[in-house]
Amino acid sequence: MIKILTVMALFLPGPLAALTIDQMLGTWSGDGVAAHPGEPAGRFRCRIELRSQGGGTALFSGRCATTQGQQSFTYLVIESADGTVTAQNRSQPLDSLPARLSGQSSAGTVHFEDNLDRMFELKLEGNRLRLRIQGDSGGRPTRGEAFLTRQN
Repeated sequence: MIKILTVMALFLPGPLAALTIDQMLGTWSGDGVAAHPGEPAGRFRCRIELRSQGGGTALFSGRCATTQGQQSFTYLVIESADGTVTAQNRSQPLDSLPARLSGQSSAGTVHFEDNLDRMFELKLEGNRLRLRIQGDSGGRPTRGEAFLTRQN
């Protein structure tokens, strides 16, 4: 009887784990700093929104700005129960941002990157969301970090 129960337990669905991206849903805004190497850091402001699309997917959209310019973005984020994540660029018209990013989620953090060292990372820290980016602007490397608070 114990063998039968053990075998049955292997085929029963376990509890569904909450996905990391679900904890980040909502509208967030805030600021921080961004810089090109060798230059002084400047103000970096962002407003982002993560909206559930169901089934482990969310639409990640927003706009970030510095004194040099601004960038809007829209990505479809897909998170699997094993922690793998992908982000597909959905901007219309298609922009110069990466078409696809991939990465991992774990313990309140979602990290995406591509093969050209471009990345973004979202990390829950208490009631704030830390957004880190790395990419290039006009052919120059750029890094930024902003601390966002939930607006809704």
